[in-house]
Amino acid sequence: MEQYSRTIEDQDRTFDPSHLTGVLPDRVREHAEAFPDRPAVRRGQTQLTYAQLDRRVDRLACTLIEEGVSRGSLVAIHIERSIEWVVAMLATLRAGGVCMTLDPRSPLERIERALEVARPVALLSGQMPPPSDESNERATIRVDHGVLTGDGNRVSFPELGEDDLAYAVHTSGSEGRPKIVLAQHRWLTIGAAGGALINGTTAHDRGSWLGPAGAGIAINEVCGLLWMGASIHIAEQEVLTSPVDLRAWLLENRITQTFVITPIGEVLQALEWPEHSELRLMTLGGDRLNRWGPSGLSFEVAVSYGSLEAFQIANSIHPWDRRCTPTTASEELRRSPPPVGRALPGVRVHVLENDLERTPAGSIGELWIESNSLSLGYMADSALTADRFRPNPFGAPGSRLYRSGDAGRFREDGLLEHHGRIDGIVKVRGNRVEIGEVEWVLGGHPDVEQVCVATASGRDQRTQLVACVVARNKVDPIELRSYAALRLQDFMVPIAYVLMDALPMNTNHKIDRGALPPADWERWRPTRPFREPKGDTEETLAALYTDLIGVERVGADDGFLELGGDSLLAVRLRVALESEFGITVPLREIMERSTVSGLARRVVELREKDEGEPLLPPIVRRSKDEATRGIREP
Repeated sequence: MEQYSRTIEDQDRTFDPSHLTGVLPDRVREHAEAFPDRPAVRRGQTQLTYAQLDRRVDRLACTLIEEGVSRGSLVAIHIERSIEWVVAMLATLRAGGVCMTLDPRSPLERIERALEVARPVALLSGQMPPPSDESNERATIRVDHGVLTGDGNRVSFPELGEDDLAYAVHTSGSEGRPKIVLAQHRWLTIGAAGGALINGTTAHDRGSWLGPAGAGIAINEVCGLLWMGASIHIAEQEVLTSPVDLRAWLLENRITQTFVITPIGEVLQALEWPEHSELRLMTLGGDRLNRWGPSGLSFEVAVSYGSLEAFQIANSIHPWDRRCTPTTASEELRRSPPPVGRALPGVRVHVLENDLERTPAGSIGELWIESNSLSLGYMADSALTADRFRPNPFGAPGSRLYRSGDAGRFREDGLLEHHGRIDGIVKVRGNRVEIGEVEWVLGGHPDVEQVCVATASGRDQRTQLVACVVARNKVDPIELRSYAALRLQDFMVPIAYVLMDALPMNTNHKIDRGALPPADWERWRPTRPFREPKGDTEETLAALYTDLIGVERVGADDGFLELGGDSLLAVRLRVALESEFGITVPLREIMERSTVSGLARRVVELREKDEGEPLLPPIVRRSKDEATRGIREP
């Protein structure tokens, strides 16, 4: 096996994007021919070499062509993070198709809306059941079965160019309409090859894939490694719920570079790491980073800033000799949140206000992006495309600017700071959410007359969604929460539902969003009729819920998720349970038995399950501060 021998300092990270040519599936074939036995992708004990990967891609691409896929045909990929996903993505591209990746963990209704707009020619599915297709207008192929009729030797695959469409990435849209970003192979090539060069990626790297299969960030994680002939290592979902477990997985699998969503990365970088490991680069992205890592880490921590519409925009390790990382940051720089670095080659970032007017130097404005790898726009939404992609008054004739909706500014030293969202798109737990989609879903409840979703900061300063509702009939917050949870991804579900007689209006007779949510929004968290917790176990759990979520009172029938808990807080609750009761409760059970009484019964079961083991010491009640002292984020 080839050993990783070069350090990140050895790499040449200078590149001219205009010289980057070729398409990803052809690049993978070149690796397969030159180094057939080199590991390509691994999940658990299953691994494909580049030669094996290329053969599987050929067979599936042939099957797609036999099913009617041709140059420019849209192919939906409804597969979880897996080896099969990598095969499906490359096969779609090799057949000339356009990838639309869908997250099988998303609510079915959301996926079906996207399919209705996109109308793909074929749908590739894995182990999770695909969406129903009553029209029978598209072929559905189970990739995980491996029963592919195609023979790559009998088919001539199309020769693809940089102007051919490669991706149709489904993301959050307003008014309940899916927003599907259209991107050419140029976007994919420059993003994958350019990102790999910035990261110093070589064929000897062992990179991780941690992000959701349907998210655009999966393209960033996977394609840069494939472009350089490196190996991809796929983490199981359970590993991602605990920073401690994720650290162990990265070390055990000898990962050399990893991309981690910012909220997890903030905790991960602050853990204790061995003095020497093969990990050399941890890149954080997807949300604003508010906390510097320690300066003594044995690897670099980079911050990446980008979007589906423009791929990668800036990175804190570019250029390498002027990088801004925990290793290089001065004490003065550490007094403010970490910047997102400098714009990458081929990218210019403009800070503008009042519709394309430059802001004074050092002032905060909206970030507009000029890049040679901008996407084409949005499928079936010419109005939104025209609003977000404008003629570029600062560049060459025919060039465009992308309106990011992000706020930011340049420091005097040229470093770019990200200051959150300007428009109605917000980041919740590192995920991009368009408030209009949440409002659209809640507005479909038969008892809701008007709804306005606002943002609020919890006690830990994380962004939370609060729904302000005018109801036509009596409805409880717990019912609204259940309705939303069935139709939205978990990070999109509001944590409180304020019932109001009327929404506040401004002088222009529009909803005054600045006046929402009201100051007492916390009391509108979904709760059930109060029943006093009984016994030491229930009382201790209620106290933990109260402290972690930040509510005043928790009853025995109140649920952790319903009160506003999430997967990140559930990880902290699991640590607290270990400290309080001396047992380990699987995260899945914490999420499923989320009421105080239900979880209390499970705690008792686990403490008593082995009759041959000595009983654990009795519970000693502690103060809230003592009970959670060891679980607070670093």
